Amino acid sequence: MLNLPARNPILTLACSVFVLGACSPNPPTQTTASTDLSGPMPAFRSVLDGKPRVLTVRLDDELSVAYDTDGGELYKVWDGSVEFSGAVYDQKHGPQPTTPSRNYLLNGASHWADGIDYQGYRLSGDSAQLQFGNGEVSIIETPSQALSAEGVILTRTFEVSGLTGKQQATLAGLTLPKSYDVKGDGAIEGDTLRLSNGTTILTLSYPPLPPASAKPKPTNASAEHPGLALIKNSDCAACHNAEVKTVGPSYMSIAQRYTNESDAVATLSEKIIAGGAGNWGQVPMTPHADLDEQDAAQMVEYILTLKPKADITDNDAGPKTLPAVPVNLKDETPLLEQNTPGAMVYLHYFSGDQPNVEILRTIPPALGAHTPQLHLPDIDGFEPIKERFAYQVKTNLNLTEPLNTTLRLVSDDGSYLYLDGELAIDHWGFHGPDPMDTEVSLAPGIHPLEIIFFQGTSGAALSLQWKNPATGKFELVPESMLLATPNDVRTVKPVITDPDIIKTIPGDQHEVAGVHPSFDLHQARPKEFEPMVGGIDFLDDGRMVVSTWDPEGSVYLVSNFDAPPEQIKVKRIARGLAEPLGVQVVDGDIYVMQKQELTRLVDVNGDDIIDEYQKVANDWSVTGNFHEFTFGLEYLDGYFYATLATAILPGGASADPQAPNRGSAMKISKADGSVEFIANGLRTPNGIGFGVDKKLFVADNQGDWLPASKIVELTEGAWYGSRSVDFEGTAKRQETLPVVWLPQDEIGNSPSEPAPLNVGPYQNQMIHGEVTHGGIKRVFAERVNGRLQGAVFRFTQGLEAGINRLDWAPDGSLIAGGVGNPGNWSHAGKSWYGLQRLSYNGNTTFEMLSVSARSDGFEITFTEPVAESANVSADDFEIIQWRYEPTDEYGGPKLDKGPLEVQAFALSQDRTRAQFKLAGLKENHVVYFRIKRPFSSTSDQELWTTEAWYTLNAIPTDKPIVINNAYSVNHNQLSEQEQADGWQLLFDAQTLNGLRNYNSDTLGERWTIDEGTLHLTGRTPEDEGWTTPGGGDVVITPEPVTNFELRLEWKLAKDGNSGILYNVKEKPELEHAYQSGPEYQLLDNPGHPDGKIEKRRAGDLYDLIKSKFVTVLPAGQWNRTRLVVNNGKIEHWLNGYKLVETDMNTGQWQQLINNSKFADWHDFAKSPDGHVLLQDHGDKVWFRNIKMRNL
Repeated sequence: MLNLPARNPILTLACSVFVLGACSPNPPTQTTASTDLSGPMPAFRSVLDGKPRVLTVRLDDELSVAYDTDGGELYKVWDGSVEFSGAVYDQKHGPQPTTPSRNYLLNGASHWADGIDYQGYRLSGDSAQLQFGNGEVSIIETPSQALSAEGVILTRTFEVSGLTGKQQATLAGLTLPKSYDVKGDGAIEGDTLRLSNGTTILTLSYPPLPPASAKPKPTNASAEHPGLALIKNSDCAACHNAEVKTVGPSYMSIAQRYTNESDAVATLSEKIIAGGAGNWGQVPMTPHADLDEQDAAQMVEYILTLKPKADITDNDAGPKTLPAVPVNLKDETPLLEQNTPGAMVYLHYFSGDQPNVEILRTIPPALGAHTPQLHLPDIDGFEPIKERFAYQVKTNLNLTEPLNTTLRLVSDDGSYLYLDGELAIDHWGFHGPDPMDTEVSLAPGIHPLEIIFFQGTSGAALSLQWKNPATGKFELVPESMLLATPNDVRTVKPVITDPDIIKTIPGDQHEVAGVHPSFDLHQARPKEFEPMVGGIDFLDDGRMVVSTWDPEGSVYLVSNFDAPPEQIKVKRIARGLAEPLGVQVVDGDIYVMQKQELTRLVDVNGDDIIDEYQKVANDWSVTGNFHEFTFGLEYLDGYFYATLATAILPGGASADPQAPNRGSAMKISKADGSVEFIANGLRTPNGIGFGVDKKLFVADNQGDWLPASKIVELTEGAWYGSRSVDFEGTAKRQETLPVVWLPQDEIGNSPSEPAPLNVGPYQNQMIHGEVTHGGIKRVFAERVNGRLQGAVFRFTQGLEAGINRLDWAPDGSLIAGGVGNPGNWSHAGKSWYGLQRLSYNGNTTFEMLSVSARSDGFEITFTEPVAESANVSADDFEIIQWRYEPTDEYGGPKLDKGPLEVQAFALSQDRTRAQFKLAGLKENHVVYFRIKRPFSSTSDQELWTTEAWYTLNAIPTDKPIVINNAYSVNHNQLSEQEQADGWQLLFDAQTLNGLRNYNSDTLGERWTIDEGTLHLTGRTPEDEGWTTPGGGDVVITPEPVTNFELRLEWKLAKDGNSGILYNVKEKPELEHAYQSGPEYQLLDNPGHPDGKIEKRRAGDLYDLIKSKFVTVLPAGQWNRTRLVVNNGKIEHWLNGYKLVETDMNTGQWQQLINNSKFADWHDFAKSPDGHVLLQDHGDKVWFRNIKMRNL
């Protein structure tokens, strides 16, 4: 029996018994399917026992028959059921359905002659009738069965028409039992059945099978590890392979890294259950909350047995061929209470191109570990960080006798080696894994050794070696020669990643906040309908057709999908299809793309139940591999279009060999079913759809030969880069480059069906779904040298599942179909099913509309003008470029990654376009744009997302960027428009006129002008108290204000604290301004102790309301603040985002005060008006562009 999770429908099979007469059973008379599709299935398509195109007909619990639809022969007759296993059945990646070995007939070799072939099947009541023919001759076969005392009787009834003259249809190569009979219009000659027009009944009598024997219990010698058994029955194979790195690390790599860790079993067991990223790179692992801790431990124990044996063979290749010695870095200080063989390794992050050695030595490391030797021969050995980090290695050479030899340091990128406090090897700079040597002559004793190493991007290596005097060859410095002492221990200070403390903005290196503001979300299904959507289209009457990727492979009609969920009607019209991942309605007919066949669904009697499953085409190669999906279905000008996935091994590595024409896009004639392979070099092309310029596009998924996922334009004759199918034949082929790369886990992971986007400002753009990364992404594309290239943006989240299919409904709404599966094919925390509708509401969303390449730069167009008050400069943007290089490894690193120099920048006169002149642009690179200091629009809208990834396949010629030379960034000035809008400048950067301390007519001397900023110098080490002597809170408003808008920019020194106090009443009896005025908090969240306290972080309404998320920039960087107080309504904005909104006129406001430290403060927040002050909290702070207007 197969037990499936409740989220999947139970697969039920038909049990149909025909009562047969001794000589001539009555042929079935029904010609249409049963209207009840909730019971057992009479027939279904699948892979079976490794055979890829099988139609299984269940006659009852005692007899099943299977036909190979490639030729139509009866392949198997057996006693028993089917064991359904595989991703679509029980979520196991690798297996496919199999049958018990109790066979009456196996591998029947019969075949039709004269071009007669399988044409489909018809459901007649609860039985299945197979259809064969060649365009002229029609043959319908109905299998049935009866039990007898002598065994089982299988009856094959053939109804033939279309033969002319003495012509016969022949079925040759029959394997006949000892007892059989033929009646009607046909006859058997040897092993050939000859059929004439009319009815022929072939009766096959099989003796009983011997009683089924119990499976022998495995002996102790052959029993597999219980952990392996658990892994086989889990989703581990979706991302892991025993030997090869795929989506996740190989089991052998995990064993090698953790085998010497005393807490490895507990640590890894917890990770399996909890999931998440961080232990091994940034790809998140699926959580397994229902997994028992003991089972998880057994799985880990098995994995740890797979540690590869070190190759100690003496050869000329040297240490570079040895496996890595894992460095298991952790965010805690290593424990080392006594001298221990080995070395201490510390990881630091750095800014700029290279680290400063002296700073690195003085600041705490972020991670630390002890390692027995130092040998990381390639980038796979560096975990969990692979780029832009530095190592400090601290150890000692422990010598018991004099040593005269050569030390060798291999590194990629740069390194220094210090011995006895002196620089011995200078191997600094950017380079590959090159060696550098130094001669040493050392006395017995302990000699301090330090290595400083940094890694930029791309490849990495670090190895400490010596020339062994005994062998004369270079070897790894042995553990026995290295001695780590307690003096080598450094205190680790983990990097703060708490999203409540550091900048964590939705849409800025994170998912967007939810549903795109220009769309409204609606359910398109009733609650009880839980489809794992494989395809979507619409009938002419507006009903939606949905195919589902689930055990029963169904097709549904959804009526009233634009109504409330309780009014939506769903009817299943077909089932038994093999993983139908595409559906299309053409001329009123429904076509479904099964895994191995394009099928036309025919409703004979108009009851909306499919009676005939007619083969249209299957002329492409297949095997039994679980990953050989056929994806999508589109139709254009008489042809269907779909894509073929390649075969892969569990974990994700490509299978070898591959069946021909896998990884292809194909074009299928509607008229005759002929198949043409029009492009190849794809891997997992889950989705084909229309997009820019009404062309077809394909989404392909990362893997070997695909360093990242991508969207490609379907072009006849194109080769898209994957060499797994024809390695030799593609060696000299020119890859057709993608429209956009989708950097893994930044903007993509499992992209799915593209669709056009032509609403509002988004004209001639396209979108595509995302299963694992979730939501929908948007693509702007432009033609350069005749080929499309462009930028991809985050678009929407907030949907109930990862998105597998998209289609525009007749009413203009967008239908999003969801799906999920364990491992790397589901959106974390979401359902595995979904069907929702997004309707465009006409609202404008502030975001980048397009990114367009120029000969010497780029132009970004926004959907709205940038706010007049935002002094936007090139410093507000991060621009990086890199390239990809396909290899046979899973995925690929970013090569030649580095920042681009901005030579000129401007906003257009209407402030809708940002213009960049850039140095160093290179073709065949990805250019990444990020607005690192966000801003708002003229209508005070927040940026929806801050990032864009542009695929620069070619640099346009004769199209230079046009810079608006009239644009300039002028601090502490008002523009003409601001003056017209009533703004007042409160600080002119020339004098301190108009500024004074609270309850004073003068200003403290430690408020100064510093390079055009208002600066508080802060306390010195000698000063006492929490404020600055000679500082004090500064009043910036000439008169008390009631309704106002304040804008300013500020930055703090590291660990700093300040604030903006408003509605402040000056009274002699109130010593401090904060006794009456609420505070907009200014803080270095990670550095100041208040950063650990909720409601006391940057942007918060101090001690009253927490910001909705964190937008503050690191200490030393300028932040933009907007404070609005209008008729008691308060808004706190920071760096373009509204973080706090409240109303002082409500009972909720008073409740907030009652629950705070201000509850007993008699004068706090009692006044509807007051002054605005900048706070002195004793720390260095700078202000500029201080401006206000009355509302």
